[in-house]
Amino acid sequence: MAVDLIARYAELTAEGILQIRRGDFRHAVDNFEEARQLAGELQDPQLHVKALCNLSTARLAVGDVQQAEKGLREILLKTHDLQMVYHASSNLASALRRQGRLEKALPFARRALQAAIELDDPVRKAASHNLIANIHLNMNYLDEAMAEYRHALALNEQGAAGWDNIDCIKENLGYCLLLKKRIQEGIAVILEALQIATANQNVRCIAECNQDLSFAYMQTRELEQAEVCGEKALALALEHQFVDFQKNCYYLLGEINLLLGNEEKSDHYFDRLQELYPHLPVLKDFLRSFDVSSIISLKNPF
Repeated sequence: MAVDLIARYAELTAEGILQIRRGDFRHAVDNFEEARQLAGELQDPQLHVKALCNLSTARLAVGDVQQAEKGLREILLKTHDLQMVYHASSNLASALRRQGRLEKALPFARRALQAAIELDDPVRKAASHNLIANIHLNMNYLDEAMAEYRHALALNEQGAAGWDNIDCIKENLGYCLLLKKRIQEGIAVILEALQIATANQNVRCIAECNQDLSFAYMQTRELEQAEVCGEKALALALEHQFVDFQKNCYYLLGEINLLLGNEEKSDHYFDRLQELYPHLPVLKDFLRSFDVSSIISLKNPF
């Protein structure tokens, strides 16, 4: 019966949202995919759009970027619901950004911000400014990125937006400061983000903070501390299947152990990274020969 299907849809959606908050993104993908299929059985376009946006969010979280993009343009062509316009635009911008298609990502991020403004939703406005900042950071427009991050933080600090995403925004701002060579200031901001993320049990942000701290301590040649942070980040990335962080951590730990003179451990991490890039057979040898830490971007994995 339709009533039973709707009840199951609501149950799957609630479970998926809870799993997102807990960092259990793989199970969230499964639940939202089942919800999408139920919406198809119900022939309910509105439920289908909501399920597809939720599914896209979960896929982005686990790094299934190309899959996350599917169906979002169609939503934007068909719906005038501002909440769905916001979600579809934001997710599409995120997916395009993480594929390096930055010029295409920026208009969708701005469309998400416009929807958030029309909704008068400070949480979504803060998230949109954070997303625009991420795109600017990938473009290496660091001053523009910092201005957007600070705007997003100001929305949170006004009290209206709560604490849902302040850890992620602070982490991004801290990393931007690292790229501007303001290392100690960046470390301080990332440590703040880590404290908030730990309190919020935001597993992905905890992993990203440790990843960024590993990079920062490598820059200051505090190599033992860099290794500790890198190993923490990698453990979480492996446990929760954050493939983008796995790649970054294999590189960081390979480089850190190379600097420490731990050849065997360095080889181990670079070998794991090489396995993820079978189409680049000389990657390991290249990384062992050249220090690329000053040009690599952890926010745009190679």
